[in-house]
Amino acid sequence: MIVNMHVDHLMATSPTSANDVWTATQQHPKLFSDAAARVGMTPKEYKEFRTALLSGKAVYVQLPRRVDAMSGARHGSVYAVKNAVMTTPQMGWRVDLADGNAVYVPRVCANISFLHNGAQVAHVRHVPRRKTVARYVQSAARVPKETPVTFDDVPPVPEAPATVANAIPVGGHSFPFLAFLPLGLIPAFVHNTPNTSPPPPCTNGSNAIGVCSK
Repeated sequence: MIVNMHVDHLMATSPTSANDVWTATQQHPKLFSDAAARVGMTPKEYKEFRTALLSGKAVYVQLPRRVDAMSGARHGSVYAVKNAVMTTPQMGWRVDLADGNAVYVPRVCANISFLHNGAQVAHVRHVPRRKTVARYVQSAARVPKETPVTFDDVPPVPEAPATVANAIPVGGHSFPFLAFLPLGLIPAFVHNTPNTSPPPPCTNGSNAIGVCSK
């Protein structure tokens, strides 16, 4: 599923500066502190992040396409997408923390994102090759699945068919009993036919067209 961060934003209006982001953290402290915790930041890291926003240490950059976690909010619920991959290039602010981790804030939505300093170099012992391979296989299995995130506007809902020809598929009648309905009711019936794919829960983010369920 592609998660739509245009819908699940932390700031309804895109910030124009790092100071705007700091102001939002001041006005909505619980929302942003919850988002920071969800992506894996410690209270100390979050405090350092806010200080950097206010002191001019946040740098405006092109964001990396992948982050370890990106926060989102929907219907009052804050969540985090793990191993998030942005489908399009995005600009935003980067704050480098003292412990080597980095916080990214996309300008389009201000959703706090977190990226660890990278893989640590392991000390390889002289062990049989087959055991070394097994260790790498186990390590690879722990890598979370990538989740694409988009920042596009929600596409408009298609209008109901205006004619009988559009309502009934060519080459076969999916609803043969429609022939007995008044012409004015056919488009409404087809448009209101239930979708067999339920929307995801809002705690997992809204889908590509901005739909989720509580």
